[in-house]
Amino acid sequence: MDLSSVFDISAAGMSLQQLRLEVSATNLANAQTTAPGGMTYRPLHVVAHGARPAAFETMLSAARLVPTDINVVQSDARPRMVFDPGHPDADDRGFVAYPDVSPVSEMVRLVEISRAYEANVRAMNLAKSMALRALEIGADR
Repeated sequence: MDLSSVFDISAAGMSLQQLRLEVSATNLANAQTTAPGGMTYRPLHVVAHGARPAAFETMLSAARLVPTDINVVQSDARPRMVFDPGHPDADDRGFVAYPDVSPVSEMVRLVEISRAYEANVRAMNLAKSMALRALEIGADR
């Protein structure tokens, strides 16, 4: 595996984590939003699929698994119904529809995203330092 593929994999990972961060932040920002008629915000999720080589030999020669198909999809989860008859967006029975977003779960996801991004940065920096060390091998002679 050459170093350019390490850079490609790390860059793709950082790009994916950035998208996950934006989606999670959007979910957090809309966790308490309501709308008249029950048309609430639907939480988003990032779905990434990697390109898998067909045979083992191809996998060894390619030696990379970079996400190629990344989609942001809306959740099918039903909204949380909270009884609050004084709310301006309450229905006829007094229930308000809130998005099915757990702020605690989203905060945990943000920590996970942060750690994954840091791991990709470390891998890229390690590959860069290995490339620089390889260039210095013949410089001392």
